[in-house]
Amino acid sequence: MPASAFTTVKGRILTRQTLAAADGMCLRYCLKTESGPLTVDVPGESQVAFIPQLAVAAVVRRFPAVGYRYLPLQDFQQQPMAAIYCHSRKQFRELQRWNREHHIALHEAEIRPHQRYLIERFIALDAEFQGYFATDKPTHFIASKARAVMLNKDVALRVVSLDVECSLSGELYSVGLYGEDEQGLPLRKVIMVGPELEGEDWIDWVADEKQLLVSLVAWFAAWQPDIMLGWSVVTFDLALLWKRFALYQIPAALGRNGALLEWLVADKFRPETLQLPGIVVLDGIDWLKAAFYKFDRYSLEHVSQQLLGEGKEIHDVNNRGEEITRLFQQDKLALARYNLSDCRLVWQIFAKTHLLPFAIARAQLTGLELGRVGASVAAFNNLYLPHLHRAGYVAPANPVSDGLESPGGYVMDSIPGLYRDILVLDFKSLYPSIIRTFLIDPLGMILGLQQELNETVDGYRGARFSRTNHILPQLVAKLAQAREQAKKQQDAPLSQAIKIIMNSLYGVLGSRGCVFHDARLASSITMRGHWIMQTTKAWIEEQGYKVIYGDTDSTFVWLGDHHGIDDPVAFGHQLAADISDQWRDYIKQTFALESALELEFDSHYQHFLMPTLRGSTEGSKKRYVGAVRGEDGKLAMIFKGMEQVRSDWSPIAKRIQYELYQRLFNDLDVAEYLAEQAELLQQGKLDDELVFTKQLRRAVNDYQSNAPHVKVAQLLVSAFNDASYGKRGQRVEYVITVNGPEPIELRRSAIDYRYYLDKQIKPIAEPVLSILQTSFESLVLKQMTLI
Repeated sequence: MPASAFTTVKGRILTRQTLAAADGMCLRYCLKTESGPLTVDVPGESQVAFIPQLAVAAVVRRFPAVGYRYLPLQDFQQQPMAAIYCHSRKQFRELQRWNREHHIALHEAEIRPHQRYLIERFIALDAEFQGYFATDKPTHFIASKARAVMLNKDVALRVVSLDVECSLSGELYSVGLYGEDEQGLPLRKVIMVGPELEGEDWIDWVADEKQLLVSLVAWFAAWQPDIMLGWSVVTFDLALLWKRFALYQIPAALGRNGALLEWLVADKFRPETLQLPGIVVLDGIDWLKAAFYKFDRYSLEHVSQQLLGEGKEIHDVNNRGEEITRLFQQDKLALARYNLSDCRLVWQIFAKTHLLPFAIARAQLTGLELGRVGASVAAFNNLYLPHLHRAGYVAPANPVSDGLESPGGYVMDSIPGLYRDILVLDFKSLYPSIIRTFLIDPLGMILGLQQELNETVDGYRGARFSRTNHILPQLVAKLAQAREQAKKQQDAPLSQAIKIIMNSLYGVLGSRGCVFHDARLASSITMRGHWIMQTTKAWIEEQGYKVIYGDTDSTFVWLGDHHGIDDPVAFGHQLAADISDQWRDYIKQTFALESALELEFDSHYQHFLMPTLRGSTEGSKKRYVGAVRGEDGKLAMIFKGMEQVRSDWSPIAKRIQYELYQRLFNDLDVAEYLAEQAELLQQGKLDDELVFTKQLRRAVNDYQSNAPHVKVAQLLVSAFNDASYGKRGQRVEYVITVNGPEPIELRRSAIDYRYYLDKQIKPIAEPVLSILQTSFESLVLKQMTLI
């Protein structure tokens, strides 16, 4: 291929892939640069893994075309290692299979070539490549070297929100597109099947579904988006588009320079199998969960109502499939507005929650592909492996411990009761702080077990960690410093991304999916956490205060009925600082280490209830209710682990529970209120609050249980002869009747009010009534006539 002069290019890596080529493997990176899109190829690469040097002769004898190289590296058993180079995926798969059969360990085989090339050079998201432009393709660059860079300014990205409308059988009606270009200029587009109608200049009318697909390809070629947003956009919209392209035998050329929309595994339409070169696809549901947003349900209607205060532009949201078909047949302009509105809602949800900056920050920190959710093990490998190699080691081929064998977080037995003035003190990033303080590290443990005792720090279950040779503590310290800087700069997405990554490090070491998993490592974190929490409790109680509960990194301190503290919040801050200082001194004197432990004041509950376990006098765990004074001077209720925060309880239970605690904490009557609600229930005046709403997490035929919502879905499928009522993700609404659960659409039996009293209201009332030393039966059931 003709070439131009040798030069350098810088940009943000959007997508990455490994392609087969005549001279080995070609690594392809689609970048966005200051001057626009650019495709970078790194030719002549191989799939790399490591084997013991003693096994090289046998491997090369069986695979003479495989390259190898002896390296100054060793495994965790101190065996000298060699690198093995395969020039095709087929060759590498055959090598893997043969090695397994002959019990030859193959180390780091899971690292893909396009990923290894970057992480060995500490490249996460932004890179500089050296090479030359292909003279016949000005947006194509051939690279021979690369390095990590910090771009002078953020790269402007073209972002589009996409939504597809279709019939119940999957026939396309329209595709909506909403977004902005790099200069902030708006994009509003709907490609709609049908004869042209006047009214909206942002609608492109096409003759049929085939022409819609052709027009969509043309739009992508012209506009060249970098980021695609959507709601179930991978599993529904892109999957459906791919199927319709295949039906009409039209190339699904939606990617960079006409690259095809493809799936790495046939008929598995999942984010991890999607391949769309040059376009990062971000699904709103996945990224809200990744950023730890929690909703009762993740429908676009529900989430947009919660976050934006508005919903879909359609009359019958619960039967939107039929409504969409009706609009397509009778009011295409209304359907176009609805289609565009769905795109806009997704765009605004991303803007409201800063999900795009969060995704970018996460990729910059971990080296994961921009747009990849989950993958905490891969993130750990990206961060850890280049440092491990420079220390002279390769990763283990398999985890030492098979399964999670370390204990979980510390949970103290609670002291149940009704309290005033509870302070909650939290250790800031406890597990990462333990890793930093006590030098917990995979390599550090391997080396520490070979060193003298005075050169190591004791862990648990026989672990010892080197005081001088370790990797993970420095990585955590670097992340912690970056988080503090993000907080100072009020960069919330970056701060949240760092927090999640730091807290995932323990989980990775405790997971059988990680080759570094060793019960000694994970236990040295969690068991040290137990000791820290227990010691903190003892130190606080030495000062005359009572610790009534502790959970993982949180300590609940009761100041006492006659504490004489004028400002509990100020006192809480001071107490946390004093305990942090005490830990700093203790760790310095006892271990000769610098403490990274920091106890922080979290909240002051003016009123607090720690309930008992049902049917027991023992205190509950991970369940409590408290009231904090807000800035407006009003009491705000905080429910933890209670029915109030669970989606499988009826609206009446949640409302009554909330009111009960409001009354309890404000010294208002509880008994009269409960009796009144029971009477209204029996009179049928609260029927609207008795409806359960549940989502099928799998297709109804895949359930083994006879749960109420499963029975209801089966009734709906049978009654309407419509399998869609039983599909995965379908929401069912039902009430409990004297003849069991019945869907609200088909209810014929009387509501079982006794069920709601016994199974819904009584359980949420009992914690309050036990404090008042009375019972539900004495207040309510004796006043009711039998139903």
